[in-house]
Amino acid sequence: MTGHSKVASLVGAAWRRLLVLLIGGLVAIPYGAILIWGVALWTGDDIAWYARWSSIAVAALLIVPATLPVTRALERTVASQLLDSVVAEPRARATFADTARGALFFAGHIASGGILIVGVAFVFPLLAVLIGDALGDKETGAELMRDAFAVSVVDHATALVLCAVASVLIVAFTIGAGYLLPWYATLLLGPSRDEQRARDAEEASATRRRGALARDVHDSVGHALTVTTMQAIVARRTMESDSDAARAALSEIERVSRSAVAELDYVLSVLRDREAARDDHAPNRRTLGDVALLAEETRAAGFSVELCLDGDPERLPASLGREAYRVVQEGVTNALRYSATPCITIEIVVGRDQLSIRIDNDTEAIRVIDGRGLTGLRERVSVLGGECQIDVSDGRWRLAATLPTHGPAGGAA
Repeated sequence: MTGHSKVASLVGAAWRRLLVLLIGGLVAIPYGAILIWGVALWTGDDIAWYARWSSIAVAALLIVPATLPVTRALERTVASQLLDSVVAEPRARATFADTARGALFFAGHIASGGILIVGVAFVFPLLAVLIGDALGDKETGAELMRDAFAVSVVDHATALVLCAVASVLIVAFTIGAGYLLPWYATLLLGPSRDEQRARDAEEASATRRRGALARDVHDSVGHALTVTTMQAIVARRTMESDSDAARAALSEIERVSRSAVAELDYVLSVLRDREAARDDHAPNRRTLGDVALLAEETRAAGFSVELCLDGDPERLPASLGREAYRVVQEGVTNALRYSATPCITIEIVVGRDQLSIRIDNDTEAIRVIDGRGLTGLRERVSVLGGECQIDVSDGRWRLAATLPTHGPAGGAA
């Protein structure tokens, strides 16, 4: 943004905030008139008691608009449109505290606007008259002040000083009110602190959920595409020489594709409908106990896979088992992608307090790209409270991950 555009933006924001104050001033005019009327009733002579107390009744009625939900909604609209502040609309029914906060903002809005209107309609013009009197040796302004405030003695110098001080205070107050208006609008018109904390927690949960879904889609679909591509190569190479092998490869392509489509359909349904996030709506997801099937599928694609499993993965919580399977799956997928002739070793140790996963590609990696897959893998391990190391040395691709069995994911089945 250039300097000119910054200045234009600041001037525009200042004018919009001034407009908000003027709106409050216009609303304050009838309140001010009734206040003057009430003071006149209580300070005047020979005024009937019921006339004086009627001003109290009218003042009580004037409090009602400040407590109405529609007033709070209108103030939120003004704040959102003119103050460049996003004031979230409360979801729950307004409590007494919410109503009080809205009424406080309404009162402050009309009070600050009323002060500005007094300055624009009376103080600033009077100051101009007083300055003109000083230049022309007249006392018109002083006479106006004596008539307005019902004081018997106000000389020109005193009137000029008082009016100048009042003008400076009004300008300073207006600038301060305009500067603080967005903050007060968010504080007093938005959700309560408890509701905001609940919203923040819900948004954080939704963000975590979207991240988990993104990782699941990448891992499942990415693995499926890698496996189907390799199976398609197998089918093409063996179509003439070994029809049984070609048919087996095509069957594997069909199975993996159906599984990936089911996973993708589940993720899309979750994005459309939160209820679909329940486990009973999820497709048949694999856990670490199914890692042998993953090894068999990789072997079926024509690649060497050695699996060493120490411990019983079935004793792991279901959530940890599913996430650990995804870690192994993404590790195998990357080993397949980054080597011309993969020869994969998978070592899994299920300990009492720790789960260790190690994947080595024993042949030289032709390339390694640290893209979304590896980033998602690190995120997945981090969410589980574990540690992950991905290393390429001596031309070999290695993944080492350790996960607590009683950590953030271990406690949730």
